[in-house]
Amino acid sequence: MMKLSESKVIKALNGLATVALVLYVIILLIKLFSSGVPSATQGIKWYGVYNVKAEPSIKNKVVSKNEGLAKWFNNKVLVSETKRAMVQLRFKTYTELFSLPAIGFQLVYLIYFLSIGFIILSVKRFFKSLTVNEVFTRKNTSIIMWCSVILICLPIIRWLTQELFINCILNLNLNDSGYYLSNGVGLLDTETIIGLVLMAFGFAFKVGVDIKQENESFV
Repeated sequence: MMKLSESKVIKALNGLATVALVLYVIILLIKLFSSGVPSATQGIKWYGVYNVKAEPSIKNKVVSKNEGLAKWFNNKVLVSETKRAMVQLRFKTYTELFSLPAIGFQLVYLIYFLSIGFIILSVKRFFKSLTVNEVFTRKNTSIIMWCSVILICLPIIRWLTQELFINCILNLNLNDSGYYLSNGVGLLDTETIIGLVLMAFGFAFKVGVDIKQENESFV
């Protein structure tokens, strides 16, 4: 009977998890030790945040309610602008970089990336255990449950990152873009659903571990 550790698929998945972990470490080191500021410009540190709501401070055109209703009833194609943008913030001085609002944002920004790294590392550990024929173990149950919790928390951390990012811009009066910025992400996202499904799988996995241990103790 072929063992799980002899499966080429499991070995390949373990290898892919290793590659993903190495790439993550490289990207994390670049983010930590690189300023990210283009060489042609001046600055100490550069951060970019996606899906921020950005609306012009002065609207050139105001659409009346009647015009909007006319489009709704008459047009075949309706387009709703989301006004999502990638906002890049450049700290030019150490006073700005180490101010309280900036430190708060950078801390949560780092926690978000470390959370992703934790998930990648956990997946690597899970496949590594499969390569040594360790399947229904409490360690693997723990890995699955912690991954599900982190996945559920990811949208919340992302929301908090945007809140602190915008708060940092406002408190330090750094918004010279001409746009009004607001949080564009929600507390619930795709990761929430995946996390809940994974948590249910984790509970089922835990039952399997308990049954396995009971059978072993009975024998």
